[in-house]
Amino acid sequence: MKESHMELKVGFFVAVGLVLLALLVLSFSRGLTLFNHTYRLSVKLDGAAGLKPTADVMMAGVPIGKATGLELSPDGHSVIVNVSILSKYKIRTNAVFQIDALGFLGDQYISVTPSTNLDAGFWQEGGVVQGRSPFSMQEAVRSVAGLLDQAKRTVTDVDLAISKINRTVLSDQTLSNVSLTLSNVETMTALAREMAQGAEDLIQTNTPSVNTAVANLRSFSDRLNLMAGDMERMVATNQPAVNQAIENLRDTSASFKQVAADLEAGKGLAGGLLKDAEMKAQAAALISNANAMAAAFSDFGSNLNQRGIWSMLWKPKHTERSEKTPEAAHGGAAGK
Repeated sequence: MKESHMELKVGFFVAVGLVLLALLVLSFSRGLTLFNHTYRLSVKLDGAAGLKPTADVMMAGVPIGKATGLELSPDGHSVIVNVSILSKYKIRTNAVFQIDALGFLGDQYISVTPSTNLDAGFWQEGGVVQGRSPFSMQEAVRSVAGLLDQAKRTVTDVDLAISKINRTVLSDQTLSNVSLTLSNVETMTALAREMAQGAEDLIQTNTPSVNTAVANLRSFSDRLNLMAGDMERMVATNQPAVNQAIENLRDTSASFKQVAADLEAGKGLAGGLLKDAEMKAQAAALISNANAMAAAFSDFGSNLNQRGIWSMLWKPKHTERSEKTPEAAHGGAAGK
């Protein structure tokens, strides 16, 4: 009886020890104690990049949580990492989650980098965080390999271009043309040097004449300045008269405009002559009569010049003399 009671006590203590051992193993494996409160977040990443399902979550090198599992997103293009964060560590919604490594070849962990903006809120239970893609050595190697292939193709293209240059630009004909061009350039340079020397000699020979011309131009410029000053003073002195003349011209222009408007409206004698047909006819008749009178006066003047004023005023009685002469002749004959 005592042995069975002892065995029961031993079995109970062994069971309790196994349970405690299992709890300790579970607690240490998850990195969190059973008596600490946590909240869960889901971090969405483009790839796991070698991250373990039980990786640490660290902020500034301090563990603040633990990863509890990895799973593929429903669309198959990203990975969702479930993490548990100790409740005493509050993470703002603008913090950056990304995968980092302890050293160059160390274990992977989830790094949380807080933002300097303190206006954002805090993550709560069940929040979904969009993480930043980690650095991938494989992607870097593939990029370098692509760059090397592109560089190889570029070198090949450069070799082909150099070969074409050797065949075309550096051919015997091209080199001969280049040599001829250089010779022509040398000849042109010599001619230009001679022209420059001739121009220099011309300037040196005609320096007095050039100086005289420059002095004359300076004197002429001074005179022009004096004339400009005189003109300016004259305009300033006669400004009222100029203004009055401009005002008179403006009034005259207005008067001409008024006369033109009156003529266009048919006002006055000139306007009537332009617009009234009857007045036009009367004016034409008057001009015709004046022309006839001028012609009559012209004839009168012509006769006056030819005969004189007495011949125009006195008319001889030729008819009476002719009538008396036969009678007298007849009376004389009867007396005889």
